[in-house]
Amino acid sequence: MLAILGQITLPNWDALLTKDKKDAVVRIISFGLPKLRSVGDVAVDWNVVTGSGFFIDKNGKIITNSHVVRNGRVIAVILPGPSATNFKELVDRLYFAEVIYDDPDNDIAVLKVTGENFKTLKLSSRDSLSQGEPVVALGYPGTSYHDNQLKVMFGFVASDKGANPISLNMSVNPGNSGGPVLDRNGEVVGVIFAKEGMGREAISYAVPSSVVNKVLKKVEIREFKGKYSGTQLYEAYEELGRGLIKALFFEDYNSALEHAQKAIEMDDNYAEGHFFYGFLAYKYNAYKIAEREYNTAYKLKPSLFDDNYNKETVEKLLNIGKDSTENKEEDEDKAEKEEKTYIQPVISTPRQTRKVEFGAYILRGYFEDYISGSQSLPPDDRMEVFLGVDLRLWGLWLYIVKNASFGLGLSSSFLKVLAFYKGYESLRLEGIYNLRSFKFSAGLGVLREGNKNPVSFRFSAYYKAKDNPWFFTASLERIKAYELSELIENKRRGFNPLIGLGLGFLLEIQ
Repeated sequence: MLAILGQITLPNWDALLTKDKKDAVVRIISFGLPKLRSVGDVAVDWNVVTGSGFFIDKNGKIITNSHVVRNGRVIAVILPGPSATNFKELVDRLYFAEVIYDDPDNDIAVLKVTGENFKTLKLSSRDSLSQGEPVVALGYPGTSYHDNQLKVMFGFVASDKGANPISLNMSVNPGNSGGPVLDRNGEVVGVIFAKEGMGREAISYAVPSSVVNKVLKKVEIREFKGKYSGTQLYEAYEELGRGLIKALFFEDYNSALEHAQKAIEMDDNYAEGHFFYGFLAYKYNAYKIAEREYNTAYKLKPSLFDDNYNKETVEKLLNIGKDSTENKEEDEDKAEKEEKTYIQPVISTPRQTRKVEFGAYILRGYFEDYISGSQSLPPDDRMEVFLGVDLRLWGLWLYIVKNASFGLGLSSSFLKVLAFYKGYESLRLEGIYNLRSFKFSAGLGVLREGNKNPVSFRFSAYYKAKDNPWFFTASLERIKAYELSELIENKRRGFNPLIGLGLGFLLEIQ
């Protein structure tokens, strides 16, 4: 062995491991649904897996191990930096990822975070490594949540050429899983996924980069998207994640509850949000809140409980305030006191706050009128005012619209229906698509035109910046189907749609 080592020329690792390469390696905290300490016991505790990963493109794709994130319901990604002592220091390096592809057979998962200009590592195209070749692994071993210092492990390839997995003469520990293995060219030749035995044996295993490249081709071909991608639910997911980090890293449960509460306000149908809210409240000894949120989560998604608890325990979790301790009356009095004294700022709004939006299309007229500078639209139809009220029932909103007539309708997260008493319109039916701060809709309308009721098309867009009550709207409507048909058949030169530009504001009232 010494003879072999004497013939090896070691790379200049100091020059090779540049800051850009180190900044591409991230720490991953994967929050699974809380588990029981013992079967049948109502007490629950954290279910957290820590690991490593690395960026492979500037737009946020990350490679890690499947076993690190497979059971994660919230996945935090922490960029390299000094050890965080408070949440403000951590927040600039904190992102929340979705799994866009999971390959448990090869123990590789592809994550995606929202952002850009991340530092990246290049995957090697090599088919095999030479036995005795020097390599280096980067990652975040250890169990301390506050230790965000990147660690570097040196070693040699122990397996023969073409081996899968690759055996490494290198000591790794829990937390290294998902971290990259680099060769003397600074390229990723493997992904750490296991070690030999339970001690500190200096044998570890890595998935070859050739396998990772095959997994990535599947992702590129099928264009996988995350569960929350392109929806408003993503903001609720991030908000819940901030609360979980505060509770886990800093044991700041009161602040964590604020984040969890805000998450379910963003989307009251977010079952995992209610589940974790209940868990955080339980950890804070606020049993009445925990019972309420567990029950809500159970109604929305019973499978959350089926995956983790037996029937007896589910019944206990859903009735925490009744029998969670031997001294029931004393515990209920304590929970009520805690809720009033400490949790009051946290729970003062979620069941009483109602969202209301008010807006108006203040620039409204036909396309030809905009061109000519005239206005042929009837005066009572030149402005459209709308009022929307969150009913807090099945995610529905009630809308009242006033243009040339009065309209009344309901809207969900994906569909909106309005009926008008009289005037030029009789009905609107729109499909809605949410994309972060934008909302797009497209649909059909039924018009009143003499004795006819022509069908028309309607398109609209809505933009609201985060943490800002004001929003902007634009619409293109009354595009008559028969006019489009005549246009296609060259019986008409053009069509004259109605254009609307407006603004409004969204409020939360008690």
